[in-house]
Amino acid sequence: MYRTNVYNSSRTNVLDVLSLKKTVNDMKDNRRHHYRIVDPVRFFLAVVISIMILIFAGYSVIGAARVQAAAIRTYTQVTIQEGDNLWNLVKMYNPDSHIDIRDAIYDVYEINDIDESDIRPGEKVFIPIY
Repeated sequence: MYRTNVYNSSRTNVLDVLSLKKTVNDMKDNRRHHYRIVDPVRFFLAVVISIMILIFAGYSVIGAARVQAAAIRTYTQVTIQEGDNLWNLVKMYNPDSHIDIRDAIYDVYEINDIDESDIRPGEKVFIPIY
């Protein structure tokens, strides 16, 4: 009779362990979500749009840094000599500039608070460096 009790006891323990394993596996299965691509075209479009948004955001950050760097201008002070004109001075100090010379001359007028008639030899003006 002793053997029967031991056998039943160990069988009960084995069943308890098996049911515990099953419960743990069920819990793992409940936590694990299995996703399936239902429509490959929609999935592809979602991936492409996500990548485009990331690229756009990256270029926005880089572009903002460039705009901020462009906003910080340097100037050089020039004394006007006989025969000088702003067109030649702006071209001399900005040889590789991508800006229109007329806009640069307008900036010179604005920065120095002068008009075309105020430019005389001996005057000092600030020329922006682009």
